[in-house]
Amino acid sequence: MKNILLTACFLLFSLGAIAQQDAMYSQYMFNGLVLNPAYAGSREAVSISALARTQWLGIPGAPNTQNISLHTPSRNRKHGFGITLVNDQIAYLGQTWLNLSYAYRIQMKTGTLALGLQGTFYNYRINWNKAVTINPNDPVPLMYGRNLNLPNAGFGVFYNTDRFYAGLSIPHLLINSLDNQQPGLTLSETKFDKAWLKRHYFVTAGYVIDLSKDVKLKPSFLFKYVYAAPMELDLNANVYFNNKWGVGASYRTGDGIIGLFEYQINQQLKIGYAYDYPFTELRKYTSGTHEIAITYDFIFGNDAVVSPRVF
Repeated sequence: MKNILLTACFLLFSLGAIAQQDAMYSQYMFNGLVLNPAYAGSREAVSISALARTQWLGIPGAPNTQNISLHTPSRNRKHGFGITLVNDQIAYLGQTWLNLSYAYRIQMKTGTLALGLQGTFYNYRINWNKAVTINPNDPVPLMYGRNLNLPNAGFGVFYNTDRFYAGLSIPHLLINSLDNQQPGLTLSETKFDKAWLKRHYFVTAGYVIDLSKDVKLKPSFLFKYVYAAPMELDLNANVYFNNKWGVGASYRTGDGIIGLFEYQINQQLKIGYAYDYPFTELRKYTSGTHEIAITYDFIFGNDAVVSPRVF
């Protein structure tokens, strides 16, 4: 009974706080394409990344997220192209995004400025029919179950040098209605059944500092804002040793702390792990959140770099 109540509470929270709909990441710096279409092509090679996140371990129905993305610059480096698939599940609520990204890349004196556009196919579903109900004729699965396919579009700006990056993005500009009113129901019967896909705003920046020949420090941040939800800020600091190992920590306002670990296996392959521990009341019910990520850059000939990129 405790597990059922916990699952119901978290699902109701997700519906009530519908403003916070985009998936959460602790290793967003691993692949900026999940947040910003202008990131496409910025690694100067064909790059593929995958991430899996299991949030609030031990709580039934807690968020579970997976994504995979691929992006590449054009031969003349003036354009970037990318594709991202994201799946996010919380209890009976599921969301899937398929993003096609394009970036127009302007080579400047000290770096590259990219302007990005994104087309999105968005699937939103509430699978109440999978719930085990006491009453087999319970009307909730029939009245409130949903499976909607919606188009959307996004925009972003990204600037980077060998040591610095900054970006601003709005991944979905359109405010889609997530309500599928049932035929024959009156307004009074559906007035509480309203949900919208809100605009999310992301601002990122980071800088690489040489502490010594073999040690680098990379402070960075991610600012997130969406209407009707608290503003959130991730403050991060990572230290890299010999261009191989990276360890770091993050503080997420209103949430908790994060431990970060990276290992550059070779010039092309990198793996990362993050562990989140909440400061909120959730700490009474969960041992934390686990996230693993992997990135592979297909580096050929002229694409080779002296040292691996850390963003």
